[in-house]
Amino acid sequence: HADLADAQYDFAMYLLEQEKFKEAQEYLTKASENKQDRASKVLEQNKELFPLWLKAENNDAGAIKKLGEYYWSSKDYDQSLKWYERCVDSYKSCSFYIGLAFDYGYGVSQNYEKSIYWYTKSAEQGYGPSARNLAWIYEDGKGVHIDKKKAVYWMKKAAETLWLGQAELGRYYLYGIGTEKDTAKAFSLLNEAVPHTKYASYHLARMYYYGDGIEQDYKKSYEYFLKASKQNHSWSDYFIGNHYYYGYGKEKSYTQAYNWFEKAANAGVVDAQFRLGWMLSEGEGGTANSRRAFQWYQKAAEQGSVAAQNNLGVMYAEGNGVEKDDYQAVKWYEKAARQGDDVGQYNLGLRYEIGKGVRQSNQLAAFWYAKSAQQNHKKAQSYLNEILNKLKTKTVQIKKASVYKEGNFDSEELLTLPQGQRVYVLSSGSQWTEVYVPKNHTIGYINNTHLY
Repeated sequence: HADLADAQYDFAMYLLEQEKFKEAQEYLTKASENKQDRASKVLEQNKELFPLWLKAENNDAGAIKKLGEYYWSSKDYDQSLKWYERCVDSYKSCSFYIGLAFDYGYGVSQNYEKSIYWYTKSAEQGYGPSARNLAWIYEDGKGVHIDKKKAVYWMKKAAETLWLGQAELGRYYLYGIGTEKDTAKAFSLLNEAVPHTKYASYHLARMYYYGDGIEQDYKKSYEYFLKASKQNHSWSDYFIGNHYYYGYGKEKSYTQAYNWFEKAANAGVVDAQFRLGWMLSEGEGGTANSRRAFQWYQKAAEQGSVAAQNNLGVMYAEGNGVEKDDYQAVKWYEKAARQGDDVGQYNLGLRYEIGKGVRQSNQLAAFWYAKSAQQNHKKAQSYLNEILNKLKTKTVQIKKASVYKEGNFDSEELLTLPQGQRVYVLSSGSQWTEVYVPKNHTIGYINNTHLY
């Protein structure tokens, strides 16, 4: 019997692969009755699936969709998509999941064109989640040009059937994304969606917090942030921390603030990570701890917080909370400076002037001081005035010379200068000279033939 049972089992497994489920079940049952343990195991393991398989074999679309769902929830995306592809004409959700797979690369290579194709198929039939995800694709420009108007078009569709779609549409009106800012519309959309989604509570809380289109009310903002926080909304935890930190509608409490910031920071909220770094470095609400301050600043800096990048640079420069390292100090000042932070630009300029952690360069010092001075940084302005005396100058030799944003004639014209005007040289190329002009602290390029 054993040989027969093995043969029945092997044949059944072949039939399963061929999706001949009814026959496969018959042979597995025979093998199992003949004491074939593996056959019994297969029947036991798939007892939920066999009824669906049998219906699917008879082209029952409902069963086919359920198989897609079953494999999706067990993260077997290959199997899931195979079934979903067979029910796209019967159920809108089937093409949504195929779109989702291409959107995030589940079981297939990420492909936004294909995800847009599958989302659109069901969104046009009024399937909310597809319309919502399409809106996000156009808002973020994933694989397409950013198109905020298209985002609004699809989010309006999503809002017809989804509370999250309605909350997101409220966000578009609140911040004027792809449409005129309209706080009244935002308020009514968000207010109605509050019982159904934490995102509505969060954005409504922000309206009260900033007094955006409605009267500022910290008691109400606290109440709505708390509502969202209870549904695990981490940015709301950060704002609750602010209520305690500044004493907004609550008694000021550094201890409470710290706890809320820590909760948000552990969930990756960059502003909370910065705030913790600040509290630990200043000893707000406890003893200062520069090592731990450094760790939180580092987390925030790596997420792109300019304030944290700058403070991290300062800690490296001073050897505070970390071993002193001039090169690391420059690295973090430069990150902040390149993001347009005036303090970072000033600090970087200073480094170039004194040649610490970088090769000394009056030109680069002037460049970064000027960038900072453009933002009215007082110290940068006075250091810039001093260092200009150390720079080479050139003079405009034609009637009118244009200063361009980049070293080519097609780029934006920033200024025109009269003949005889002196400019400060920041760098020279074979055709263009990068210059500093005191008017508005302008940095730009003049063609070499226009200077002597």
